[in-house]
Amino acid sequence: MDKIKHKLIPVLFFISTVAVSQIHAQTQTQFNHLAIVVKDLQQSKDFYAKALGFKPIEDPTGNPLIDWMGNSRDQQIHMLQGDMSAIQLTKSFHLSLAVEALMPIINRLKEHQIPYESWEGEAGKVTIRPDGVRQIYIQDPNGYWIEINDDWK
Repeated sequence: MDKIKHKLIPVLFFISTVAVSQIHAQTQTQFNHLAIVVKDLQQSKDFYAKALGFKPIEDPTGNPLIDWMGNSRDQQIHMLQGDMSAIQLTKSFHLSLAVEALMPIINRLKEHQIPYESWEGEAGKVTIRPDGVRQIYIQDPNGYWIEINDDWK
């Protein structure tokens, strides 16, 4: 009987490992999209295209008050035109995007006359986090804050 138990231990370990990995696979997530309410769809689309290189993507809803934009990594922003009067925006509530290098995006922002600032609010300045990641903040035409950092992975 002990020989049978001894042989069953590796089999039971394998079965439990497979079961745990299946549970893990079923609970993994990845970022899909961010939905934001905007005052003006066209103005918002122009901003995200100019400032961040997002491009219009297909909108499966067919709703004329919704537009979808995506980046090269298939991350999406869904813009819903509507009333923003109840939305309170602070820098603490922000979208964060990583870039390979910060200077090209800073140059792009300057080219399009889009102001940027540090976390502390210093115009044209870069924040360097304790881990060495450099970051800047911009606001879209609706007041949403966007962090752009060089924490590229």
